[in-house]
Amino acid sequence: MGFSGAPEIINGRLAMLGFVAALGAELSSGDSVVKQISEEPTLISLTFILFSAASLVPAFAQRRAETIGPFNPQAEMTNGRAAICQG
Repeated sequence: MGFSGAPEIINGRLAMLGFVAALGAELSSGDSVVKQISEEPTLISLTFILFSAASLVPAFAQRRAETIGPFNPQAEMTNGRAAICQG
């Protein structure tokens, strides 16, 4: 079963965000991701909900996908799939 379209883009964006946030938090604090989640579950949950809602906006927008330098729909899809595999 595979995703396509908006669900894959949304999941990919959240996976990329989560991977970078977890890596940055772990490097800056020295605490594991699991320890950080157990210490502050409310803020992490609210952040997840906020970013999930923000990622849904493009699914309802009537815009054409734009290419800006190296940032294009294909690169976003590839990077999102790689981030999902890391999780």
